[in-house]
Amino acid sequence: MASKRKGKEIVGSPDGVGKKKAAVRFHGIEFKNVDQRKRYNILVSKPISTSRYPDGDTMIRLGIRDNVVRLLDTLGWTKMLRPMRGYENFTYEFLSSLAFTKDRSNSDNPDHKFSFRLLNNDYEMSIESFCETMGFSNVGFIHDSWDQNLKPVNYDPVAFWTRITGLDRYNACSNKDNAIHNPVLIYIQRVMACTIWGRKEVGPTRTDELFMLWDMLNERPVNTCYYLLDHLYVVAKKKSDDKGEIVVGGIIIYIGGKFGVGFEQGINRIEGNNRLDLESLILMFFVRPFGEPCMRTYVI
Repeated sequence: MASKRKGKEIVGSPDGVGKKKAAVRFHGIEFKNVDQRKRYNILVSKPISTSRYPDGDTMIRLGIRDNVVRLLDTLGWTKMLRPMRGYENFTYEFLSSLAFTKDRSNSDNPDHKFSFRLLNNDYEMSIESFCETMGFSNVGFIHDSWDQNLKPVNYDPVAFWTRITGLDRYNACSNKDNAIHNPVLIYIQRVMACTIWGRKEVGPTRTDELFMLWDMLNERPVNTCYYLLDHLYVVAKKKSDDKGEIVVGGIIIYIGGKFGVGFEQGINRIEGNNRLDLESLILMFFVRPFGEPCMRTYVI
């Protein structure tokens, strides 16, 4: 169930399970400036939900596991997409302090920089250093880049959408994922939607998600770090009247772990089903049950 905390006093405990041992003001965050405090106040008013990750047993049961893992591995995402639980304090502190500055003055060797805070410690670095810490290469395509050298010349979103759906119309705002023919690609799209691009409801296929599917199928590299930071910064800059839930806690935990931040200091674990299991897929109309409950099979 999504948490909709709006109060200033958040009850939590060092083990993160929500026992009423102590009142932790502002999730234990020490605000560095007024802007961070303002952002926190906006973010904490939004519903927050758990990220949902690939579920091994479900993929095996549907006969898609090997192909899903193979395609995710082409971008080096398999470790990042192991199921994790987010915590409210890490999520709000990271997002309220995140800054991402894109260098548009040097297309040959841009010096993108970003900074954030976790457990009241400051982290500031280049995207190159971030990639090194995360275990990703600071190379690869960025489909909406201003640098033509970073765009694949043979990527045509309309043609690719037609190829995987059979539809000759393409609308980035309304492309439904269930129009995709291949169940492996649909599952991967929903994995991306529920983790990296954190959405509670999967809805239309984002242009970023479509591009990633193309890259996986064509075994082309993408700059994962750039996409991660770009989306997290969009979430971080939410306005008070913006709709939508915060669904990036798991990804922030993964980032924090790479910088040595321990889970044991989490406050208020984000609860809920964090797997794209059969229950989730039925609600998404990805599969439907068939047969008696005790001998039920599932049809894609």
